[in-house]
Amino acid sequence: MKKVSAFLLVLTLLVSLFSGCSKSTSNKPTEFKNVQLEFWNGFTGPDGKGMQKIIDQFNKEYEGKINVKTQVMQWGQYYDKIITSVTSGKAPDIGIMHVDTLPKYAKKGVIIPLDELAAKLDLKESDFIKAVWDAGIYEGKRYGIPLDVHPLGLYYNVDLLKQAGFDHPPTNMEEFLTMAKAMTKDTDGDGKIDQWGFAMPTLWPSHQIYWTVLHQFGGKATSDDGTEPLYTSQEAIDALQFLADTVFKYQISPKNITQDGEVTLFKQGKLGFHLNGIWMIAGFEEQQGLNFATALVPQWGKQKAVWAGSHQFVIFKQKEQDPVKLEAAMTFIDYITKHSIEWARAGQVPARNSVRESDEFKSLKHQMGFAQQADYLVFPVSSPYFPDAWGPSGEAVTNVILGKDTPASALQKAADKARKQVQANKE
Repeated sequence: MKKVSAFLLVLTLLVSLFSGCSKSTSNKPTEFKNVQLEFWNGFTGPDGKGMQKIIDQFNKEYEGKINVKTQVMQWGQYYDKIITSVTSGKAPDIGIMHVDTLPKYAKKGVIIPLDELAAKLDLKESDFIKAVWDAGIYEGKRYGIPLDVHPLGLYYNVDLLKQAGFDHPPTNMEEFLTMAKAMTKDTDGDGKIDQWGFAMPTLWPSHQIYWTVLHQFGGKATSDDGTEPLYTSQEAIDALQFLADTVFKYQISPKNITQDGEVTLFKQGKLGFHLNGIWMIAGFEEQQGLNFATALVPQWGKQKAVWAGSHQFVIFKQKEQDPVKLEAAMTFIDYITKHSIEWARAGQVPARNSVRESDEFKSLKHQMGFAQQADYLVFPVSSPYFPDAWGPSGEAVTNVILGKDTPASALQKAADKARKQVQANKE
């Protein structure tokens, strides 16, 4: 009996010893060796140069361990090629998706859930802006790791505002209209207005501006599941009427603005207030003689709200998922988000809190202005049907701003079209 007891004791000790070794080994970080990754994105503009700088730094620090090759293409081509590459079994390892497209590709099985991989790197909600972290979830699973947020903001001409007698940008409806009217004038005395307080675009980014005002007025774009358009409500009609009024009633905006016409006016110093995304910062900074500043979007309605998009990292489905490549891909994603100050300089708000709270980011005065809206950014609902339900409202906005239709009529037509598109998508 004593021999048996002694044997069992030794056996128990050995099992404990090997169990402990096994546990400690599983927690060790993976030792990468010459792992090659391919990263696709649509960063064809100046922001792409900023991204490449971070990638080059990553490749330098991980030399001999992980190397990332980048392929850049136009966004339209990018999304088309993704489907083909995954279907053919030749997909890249890592990609970027706009947050409103992510559910569609998750539903198609093009991208994979990242919950376990994110947990292994201890990536969590408290590391990011909550709204954009939540935006990467579809049907309870995480498919995206946020790189940034790119909201609308208010650009204003400092000199024109000062000449009109004001020393601060507008914060509400009354201030906005008063200041815009004061800056709208005929400067050369020929009887024609050649300087404007505001310019309401008929095309991009009119849709984002309408989204902002719609939510400020208490309306909603779609149902929570993204299948039903809700922009025929009275709040939605009133929001679009306000934007039309800037052209026809208050006459603080020129009529029939062509694509980017408002951008040209602002660059020429002939426009007081300009609503656009954070991505315009670099272009305005390069404009010689333009003395501009940025501010929060005024609160025109009963609540604060601002349209925002986000670029999210995704990992594509492969015929056979290589666990080492998956970990290497997440290591790369984690690195980029932690070192996204260069991305911020290119004209974005980093999603990672540690970057936004750094002294380097705080020194970027224009980007900081956009970042201060983080608590009331409104992202699209997480649904593959959202683009179908929301998309037709863009044509409604255009027709109303051009004076071709009334808000109620235009939005009703858009909603009818949206329901048909959603149904076709479901089928």
